Amino acid sequence: MSNHTQRGLTLPELLIALLIFAMISGASVYALRLTVEGREQLEAADKDIRDMQIARLILKQDLAQLAPRIVRDEFGYPYPAAFLGGEGLSFRKPAEGERLLMAFVRRGWTNPDDKAPRSTLQAVEYLAVDDKLVRRVRPYLDDARGQPRSDRILMAGVTGVRIGFFVDEVNGRLNWADLWPAPGRGEAPDAVRLTMTTKRFGELEQIFWVNG
Repeated sequence: MSNHTQRGLTLPELLIALLIFAMISGASVYALRLTVEGREQLEAADKDIRDMQIARLILKQDLAQLAPRIVRDEFGYPYPAAFLGGEGLSFRKPAEGERLLMAFVRRGWTNPDDKAPRSTLQAVEYLAVDDKLVRRVRPYLDDARGQPRSDRILMAGVTGVRIGFFVDEVNGRLNWADLWPAPGRGEAPDAVRLTMTTKRFGELEQIFWVNG
């Protein structure tokens, strides 16, 4: 036998090494999980900001191109005004879970080479559907039974959606009506105020000029 003493790891040393390895591995996994969760949270926040910006842009473009065109309902009767909003749409019975915010006609609906059998005017409606802000359009201005609708969800997860229509300014204070046409006012308001509450941004208030 060799006179040199054989050396190796004792059981306590091995257990301590395994413990250190487990602690380092656990810390690494935790850091990786935080990185993944942080990236997911950033992606979700980026999506919410993007949705809000796109919704604002669409609303701004629609209201900036308002056309004084009165449409007819499915029975052929003309609407009371070219621009209707809030309680001014109370004569229409919405579907369950829907609340009409405003309805009007806008210009600028592109029709390349006039291939589609329609004009460049477009009937637009904005609705609160459950917890979503929805833009609804149809192919033709005057309504008809069975005419298809196309819905686009602009924002989801919204509550307390309210709409107001600029009436006048008194002593630096803006006065808003909850219906349009407002008594003694013109065909369309000068501005529209949209207020809602979101989980990420809290209460949002946005004001849009009508016809630029």
